[in-house]
Amino acid sequence: MNVVIMQKPNMVLRKKTAIEQLEIIKTNLLNLNYWPMWNKFANRILSEKRGMLSVNQRIDLHRVVAQQLVEDMWSIKAINHGQQPNFCQVILLWHGQKINGRTSALAIKNLEIDITIVHDKEGGIECSAWWEVSKLSKLLGFGNKLAIQITKQIFQDLTENGIHRFKDDFNEI
Repeated sequence: MNVVIMQKPNMVLRKKTAIEQLEIIKTNLLNLNYWPMWNKFANRILSEKRGMLSVNQRIDLHRVVAQQLVEDMWSIKAINHGQQPNFCQVILLWHGQKINGRTSALAIKNLEIDITIVHDKEGGIECSAWWEVSKLSKLLGFGNKLAIQITKQIFQDLTENGIHRFKDDFNEI
């Protein structure tokens, strides 16, 4: 038996959700075509493929803030499904941020977000995050705030906006 010792997450967010909404959230999370409809960071998406997410897929989320192009760069580290309990898990790795083509958000050295959806009567959605920040940003107190903000925004968008059925040019759920 292999035992994996995991580091305690920096943040865990949980929300109990109706089973019908969990299925919609799962569909919206796993299909990149629906991301701009629920994710505030994703007004536009650049990726090598549309539709269902795949492991190692790179995703660049584009938005305009104060007339500046902000790009958040992610990749899909893992996608897992299971039975008993019935669950779906997507692990995102953050590769940084650019504003108008210049690297920014250097306070965060790495960020990993694990989104798990448990499908049963007592199920819900959990978002766990692990991050490491630079020494200077830790000293000044803004690196952790930025990582917390990114994690909370994804969780909030998914639990508030991701519960709706969307239609795009390719599918309707």
